[in-house]
Amino acid sequence: MASSRNSEEMDNDFNLFQEPEDYYPPEPEDKVEVFERNPEWVTAGTPSQITVNLLGAHPLWGHYLWNAAKVFANYLDERKHIVQGKSVLELGAAGALPSLVSACNGASRVVITDYPDHDLVENIRKNVNANVPADKIAEGLVTVEGFKWGYDIEKIAELSTQNGAFDVLILSDLVFNHSEHSALLRSVDRLMAKPRADGSGGGEAYVFFTHHRPWLADKDMDFLTRAHNELGLTVIRLVEDYTGAMFDSDPGDERVRGTVHGFCLTFPSSSLQS
Repeated sequence: MASSRNSEEMDNDFNLFQEPEDYYPPEPEDKVEVFERNPEWVTAGTPSQITVNLLGAHPLWGHYLWNAAKVFANYLDERKHIVQGKSVLELGAAGALPSLVSACNGASRVVITDYPDHDLVENIRKNVNANVPADKIAEGLVTVEGFKWGYDIEKIAELSTQNGAFDVLILSDLVFNHSEHSALLRSVDRLMAKPRADGSGGGEAYVFFTHHRPWLADKDMDFLTRAHNELGLTVIRLVEDYTGAMFDSDPGDERVRGTVHGFCLTFPSSSLQS
């Protein structure tokens, strides 16, 4: 005997095994953080505020504006000569605040990178469009590109306007990722400009970070030790600035978690390019 149930009733049976529309919590919404630049350091014609859009959540921690980025942005604002007329590359940029400040301070070229995840990369482009004048974007001053550290390095090198290398590299709050130190060092070694034969023109890598896990501070510092021992880089301490911890409830000494450290890495004169 044929069933008298119609197809709509049978479809409803299958719907019993489907989660309700509100079964899963909604994705966190994007948030905006406004970085107020020191009025004494703002060049005429550049914004007094940098508006940084941040993803609501992301497994690679790209949804926070970290204290190291803020401290380094202020450092760059006060010392514009670091980037004026120079090419700049940021690795693991997240909200890209230091790169945006570099663009405001006269960098000749700014290449902003983060892991090649669609949401991360598109959010950086959103921040560029919100903070960099349209004519500068049209001129190619700022480029945004996905980059997995240590891989496809030549793709990033091709974005440089000078022999595949950059004058200034920015590594802001990256060294906590201990498993990626080797990939970061390969990237720095290839992409930071070597000094010319007369000793001029060598690049600089700025490494700013916080010991978010105080009990692993030695592993954070291993990046600098390896930069010196393996690449022969000179390591200079620039900053030790207490800002307060990002998260009050995190374990470990709050003073350690709330301090930003800044270093500059350079090739010695023995690393000359012909």
